[in-house]
Amino acid sequence: MISLGKSLFLVFVFAILGSGSLPAQAAPFKAEVKYAQVGEVKLAYYTRGKGEPMLMIMGYAGSMSLWDPALVEELAKTNLLIMFDNRGIGFSTDTKENQTSIPQMADDAAGLVKALGYKKVNLLAWSMGARIGQQLMIRHPDLIKKGVLCAPDPGGSHSVHMEPSVAATFNNPKLTFLENVELLFTNDPAGKQAAKDSLGRIHSAAQNGSALNDFAVSQETKDRQIIARTKLWSADESNYENLKNIKIPVLVADGRDDLIDRPENSKIIASQIPFAWLAFYDGGHAFLYQQYKKFADTVKVFLEK
Repeated sequence: MISLGKSLFLVFVFAILGSGSLPAQAAPFKAEVKYAQVGEVKLAYYTRGKGEPMLMIMGYAGSMSLWDPALVEELAKTNLLIMFDNRGIGFSTDTKENQTSIPQMADDAAGLVKALGYKKVNLLAWSMGARIGQQLMIRHPDLIKKGVLCAPDPGGSHSVHMEPSVAATFNNPKLTFLENVELLFTNDPAGKQAAKDSLGRIHSAAQNGSALNDFAVSQETKDRQIIARTKLWSADESNYENLKNIKIPVLVADGRDDLIDRPENSKIIASQIPFAWLAFYDGGHAFLYQQYKKFADTVKVFLEK
């Protein structure tokens, strides 16, 4: 004798078989590169997720493919992520004459937001991208709803610089990828494991198409960005002064052992921006990769307030 529970189960099975199909499963995400004309350059970008739009600005010599997939997956649960290549990086074009500066790249980012038809976006910017992010909030405040600055630097005489030995390595135009990674994570077992895990995720995402295989950076672009983030940024005293005029909510975050953009810089910036949040995490410059879940949870709470 067949029980009621088994009868219902058989009805379900026969219904599925009769329809000739099993319950549909969501197809795996595939990144699709798109382009937007912004002034004289064409910026490459792709989007992922759902929710309010969030513009993500990558740092020095980094393409949109270098965002850690674990962080992207967490953020994409509640945000429509807009990841793009700065001018001259990856799939984006650049001008023949060098126009690269932090303010110029901020204007590029603003132009991308407008080209995509958004009136306002949230912002998440890391490293040199956080310098661009500061300028974006200063120069185009009407475009940004809330901002998250990761490992930022205030510029000018207010910057707390990296140690000379670290600067010599990091600012070397011939810096290898692995040498760069060693500076991003802490030099301890936890940091080394985090670096290995993060690189594995980035490689896998590029291979399976969930992120773009978009890592090319020319030597000329590296040289231009080095000038922008060192000589020009060090001479800019206005950025720090203008931070006090930012009216939108801002979260400033860094790793406690950041060797590149020292944690003291985050304190300086947070104290200058009215009512800014300040958070520190275990890890170095790439704390948001090493502590991606904790960081993403903080961002979620910040954006929901």
